[in-house]
Amino acid sequence: MNDWDYVNFSQDHEMNYHLDLVSKSQSIKNRAYLRDNTQWTAKNTLDKTILTHGEFKPFVNADKPYLDDPQ
Repeated sequence: MNDWDYVNFSQDHEMNYHLDLVSKSQSIKNRAYLRDNTQWTAKNTLDKTILTHGEFKPFVNADKPYLDDPQ
C-alpha cells in the first residue's frame, strides 16, 4: 500500500474528505470529533494503530448522528 492509502489524522483536508463523504460540515468541531472520538473507536475496534481510508469510512458513517450538518 502507498502512504496516501492511510488516514493522516493531523491533516484537515483528510478529515474534510471523510466529512464530505457523509455530507457533514467541514467544521473545526466535526474534525475534532473525528480525531478525538471516531479515530479511537476505529483503532480500538480493529486493534490497529494506523487505518486505511476504507477502514475508517464505516466508523465515520456510524458517527454521522454526532456530526453537525452544513449551515
